[in-house]
Amino acid sequence: MAKRIFQKDNLKWVYINQPTQEDLDYLKNTFDFHPLISESIVNPTLHPALEEYKDHLFLILHFPVIFREKVANLALEVDFIFTKNTVITITYQTYQRLEEFFEKISEDLATQKRLQNHQSGKLVYGIIDSLLSNLINDVDFLELEITRIEDEIFEMPSHQIVEDISHARRDILDFRRIITATQPVLEILPQAAVKFYGDDMDPYFTDLVTTEHRIRHLVENHKETIEALNATHESLLSSRTSSVIGVLTVFSAILLPLNFIASLWGTNYEYLPLSHHPYGFWILAGAMVLIAIGLVAIFRYKRWL
Repeated sequence: MAKRIFQKDNLKWVYINQPTQEDLDYLKNTFDFHPLISESIVNPTLHPALEEYKDHLFLILHFPVIFREKVANLALEVDFIFTKNTVITITYQTYQRLEEFFEKISEDLATQKRLQNHQSGKLVYGIIDSLLSNLINDVDFLELEITRIEDEIFEMPSHQIVEDISHARRDILDFRRIITATQPVLEILPQAAVKFYGDDMDPYFTDLVTTEHRIRHLVENHKETIEALNATHESLLSSRTSSVIGVLTVFSAILLPLNFIASLWGTNYEYLPLSHHPYGFWILAGAMVLIAIGLVAIFRYKRWL
């Protein structure tokens, strides 16, 4: 896809999505970046990283994309190359939230004024802060899902909830895996930013670390909650299953002596008690009813029924 450029006075943002060879040649011919950077941006990188050079920094961050539908999530990579007055962002898949922020800063004068400075530090901060803030919305969505699952578990435990819990656990684990890998890089970013831009940038990049800690803390809480709900749901289902099995066992115990009596009197021997009695059938049926009633009374007294 074609690169897009936002420029305001001496501040420039070059946004490249799905870089082509033409885009890579443009970066190589326009900027004097370290050759290792040119090699790194050809393909996506599996791990976040921060590399410091004399007049530019290279930052790789991954951001989780949690879909509201029950489909697999994504980890989208954003590469940052920034000099004192230029920010270059490279994505290898379309990242809608970054697209929206680029459109916002291109059109919104208030955002331009807030992030404009004699150097690119505030713009770098604004981009990362916007992406992290959107992750908080994803965390809020996960919290709503957990609350819904909790309500359904205690209203009526069912096997359908197992699927909902599994999807929620997958979302939380995907989120946690990606954000945990990003943590070490964000924690060393303020020090590198202060060294590169100056002390006035320290509060901004430290704020990014604080936001990341908040997100990670919320995700850890959600992980513990969904694990507890999963254990609770399994316990409730087990208890319900045990109750059903207990009732069936009691009825089997009641029917067992009745089946024995019926089988015994169903044999073909010439002489059986009451076999020639005019009321033999009714006497036998009454005895079986009394036995059943007695067994039910005993089981209820023992609280087995």
